[in-house]
Amino acid sequence: MPKRRHFETLDALRFFAFFVVFLSHCPLKEIPYLNYFSKSGGIGVSFFFVLSGFLISYILLFEKQQKEINLKNFFARRMLRIWPLFYGLILFAWATPYLLDFLNLSYSSEGYNPNWFSSILFLENYQMMLQNSFPNVSPLGVMWSVCIEEHFYIIWGILFYTVAIKNIPKLIIGSIIIANIFRLVYHNLSIEFIDVFTNLDLFAYGAIPAYLIIKKPEIFSYFEKLNPLIKHSFVVITIATVVIISNNNFPYWELYATTVLGVLFTILLVFTILKTNKLFISNNSIFSKLGKYTYGLYLHHTIFIKLTFRTIDKFIIIESAILRNITISLFALILSIIVSIISFYLFENQFIKLKKYFYKS
Repeated sequence: MPKRRHFETLDALRFFAFFVVFLSHCPLKEIPYLNYFSKSGGIGVSFFFVLSGFLISYILLFEKQQKEINLKNFFARRMLRIWPLFYGLILFAWATPYLLDFLNLSYSSEGYNPNWFSSILFLENYQMMLQNSFPNVSPLGVMWSVCIEEHFYIIWGILFYTVAIKNIPKLIIGSIIIANIFRLVYHNLSIEFIDVFTNLDLFAYGAIPAYLIIKKPEIFSYFEKLNPLIKHSFVVITIATVVIISNNNFPYWELYATTVLGVLFTILLVFTILKTNKLFISNNSIFSKLGKYTYGLYLHHTIFIKLTFRTIDKFIIIESAILRNITISLFALILSIIVSIISFYLFENQFIKLKKYFYKS
């Protein structure tokens, strides 16, 4: 039986997606060049969705190609990866007011008080849509995207289980159309695009190369023949587009920016999964190594940004706004990395090891 491919550069891409989100939550307005990424958090999440759409679609299609998809095992593996840290940090969020009292630090006055029922049921994104605001406790404010991921796993798993492989392209096209319809409706109703239906096309764009790997691998030979300069230039174009989209308010831009980003991120992804002449970042690179802990980094980082922010402002006087904000950002990143690594090996990995029991029929 053929083995699933390992896509070496994906971990590094995950870290880059996280880092864009991280920068958007840091106090960057006074920092030259980095301030261009101060509004790019949603774009980093969009990149996550494309990467997730690719990997999940590839896993499901590979299994479907070999035999029938085992939905029970698929959902169990996803639960073992997502749920432990998710619920651990919901417990932390619940305890946060007591911890802040103990540390004699102030509470956030912005946002709504959490509805714990919504939080534990992966409905935080819908609570945010109803409140038109963010929860006032970290890290609940970033969990909307994890909720979308969870809803995507359910929808995609069931659809890929029921739809024949030959009809997957129709499913992908249909998903892209549905997402654009939902964004148009939500735009007219002034509702934020933070549910699975308004982001379904990003997952679908990622599914395109996954389908091609399984059914039409010969198509990639065209991309392998492209001059490396074209591929590296495309990286620059993608970064420039992220900066432009983040810092400009074009008319109706929110309606079609997702499509532009989805296409760019998918092409960039294709350039990294080629077998030859590809954009390549080694598993031994620092970015790939850190990419292994991206889930923890994503869920932990706002905690340490806010904690560092309040601690430095309370105990350390830094006259320069630029130096103060750089210090906050660096300490928050270092703490996020340290805690995420510890969390991965001492907590998350204990559940990840159990996934081996859910690969059998």
